[in-house]
Amino acid sequence: MNHAVLMRENGDSAIFAVQPALASGAPATKFLIEITRVGETVKAREVKPDRLPSFCPERHINCDGSFCLFWAELERHTIDNHEAAAGWWGKLLIFLLRQGTAAVLRSWPGKADARAHGPEAARFQAVAEFNASNLGKAFISSLREERFSTVEKRVNNERRVRLLLNGKRILSVVRNDRRVMTLRQRCKCGDGNRPISACSDHADVLADFALALDGWREAEQSFFYSFKNTTLKCCGTMDNCPLADFLAVQLDEAA
Repeated sequence: MNHAVLMRENGDSAIFAVQPALASGAPATKFLIEITRVGETVKAREVKPDRLPSFCPERHINCDGSFCLFWAELERHTIDNHEAAAGWWGKLLIFLLRQGTAAVLRSWPGKADARAHGPEAARFQAVAEFNASNLGKAFISSLREERFSTVEKRVNNERRVRLLLNGKRILSVVRNDRRVMTLRQRCKCGDGNRPISACSDHADVLADFALALDGWREAEQSFFYSFKNTTLKCCGTMDNCPLADFLAVQLDEAA
């Protein structure tokens, strides 16, 4: 059941009144959603930004008002049969329910499962998550909890990416060579006391993880930088919004 009522239809577009059910069974907020066929898939957006912001990266609403429902790098998003259509409706309902929670909490629920901002950052995220899965459950948990970070340093004309856990360096990677420095140190996978050099293929996995994480960071910065000199504004509905921080820096620089 799609929890939707068709209001009107016009060619490749249709407008539905969508009211997903809460876990309790009670009806949630009703949204007026326009669904438009685009090639082999569809796009959805609120007809008018009444319940939702017209644009908010943190709430996965694109600058044209369309909803970001799929991770194109990993998820099938072609709508060509009833099963695919049912899957799409399921994602839309979850998306709308999370919007209600986000409006109250001022943060995105299930943030660890969210995709990075922008396709380039999402690709780096996919690589980072794949490599984390090869380094053990603790590594995956730390990634989901956003406990990892990276910093690039230039030492004697050599670019090094430092991988930090809770703000403390755990290893460094030479960017151009894609190699971990100090292979004699204990592997970070936590599987015994073996040095990185003797722990399966973890020297390569750790290097790829650190570089993917750094690429993810830089790609997201570029994503927000792309809004410089545009008329797009932060909606102000989310705490710790990177777009709000970026725009605040731009204002300070312009002052």
